[in-house]
Amino acid sequence: MPLGPEIYVPTLCMRPAELRGLEFLPSVAKDRMMPCFLFSPWTTARTLERGMERIDDAFPNRPFLLDLDRDYDGGDWQRPVQQDFLSLLNADDAYAAWWEHWIQYDHAIPCLQLVSASRENIEGQVSNLQAVGREFCLRLRLDRLPRNLDDIIDLLVEFGTAEYSVLVEGGWTSDPLTLSAQVSGLINNTLGRLDGRVPIVISCTSAPRDYTAFLGVTEVPFANRELLSLVRQNAQREVLIYGDWGSTKPRENGFGRTPLPRIDYPTANSWIIARNREEDWGFDDAARAIVESGYWTGGLGIWGEEMILETAGSRGVGINSPQKNVSARVNIHMYHQAMYGDDLVGLDLEEDWED
Repeated sequence: MPLGPEIYVPTLCMRPAELRGLEFLPSVAKDRMMPCFLFSPWTTARTLERGMERIDDAFPNRPFLLDLDRDYDGGDWQRPVQQDFLSLLNADDAYAAWWEHWIQYDHAIPCLQLVSASRENIEGQVSNLQAVGREFCLRLRLDRLPRNLDDIIDLLVEFGTAEYSVLVEGGWTSDPLTLSAQVSGLINNTLGRLDGRVPIVISCTSAPRDYTAFLGVTEVPFANRELLSLVRQNAQREVLIYGDWGSTKPRENGFGRTPLPRIDYPTANSWIIARNREEDWGFDDAARAIVESGYWTGGLGIWGEEMILETAGSRGVGINSPQKNVSARVNIHMYHQAMYGDDLVGLDLEEDWED
């Protein structure tokens, strides 16, 4: 499946809530997506292979982008699987360990590894990819652009291929529109030398970092699609593609307190947040506040929406933990973005799901 303007690219970490939300999406939405998974060891699994199996469980028989999660914190890094993950970060021999990991999976589209990678290292990675006829992705984090980016672009131009994509990653921002000038400049200047057929994904997230100020039912707009529109006006590229973080955000290491019960309900362009510390709302109270608000549409027929309805109807059923709230939110958000612009109410999805 080639990356085109109609494809949605969510970036997802290897966290159970995110993969669960993805898993319960209907096939019609998955067929319009190409997630970028930031790979790390899967929870308490003993092997790296279990993480790849979990990706296949959630997103079977479809191509996906695969990068290393360099924000993953392994703590004391004593578990054997964490040592195996560290080996994937080793740049030796054109990231040979990374190659040995992803090459086993036919649907994986690997991201070039740029950390500590010289021009010769990048050349080795691309040569190896071309030798086996695999597509790849150049994922660029705006806060960590490699110093030798010009050399990397020159190298890709010399190879003369267009069988790859670029993902411009803005990470977390309080306002996606503030990235417009930087993203447009990068695309028009440094990336402007690339073949015009190479698709470029523009991704970032403005998901709230702190919910303590929310009281009652509050709408939180996000401007990712406005960012894409601005860049399209300013950048001369054939294919620019929408990406985000599936309503999540990059890892923030450290331990926080267990959050108060909260229900998050995504719409096409905002998140509706329901929590109330003063009235001691539980998950069921927050869910009822959402369903009874003017923001609720209903009729999507997807798992995340049904979870909110179950929660509103009975205490202890449906969403009863912060993790389940995230899963339901991710599920609804990604459905809206994958199907963006379609009339979603009342579609016959012809799929069953189990909680």
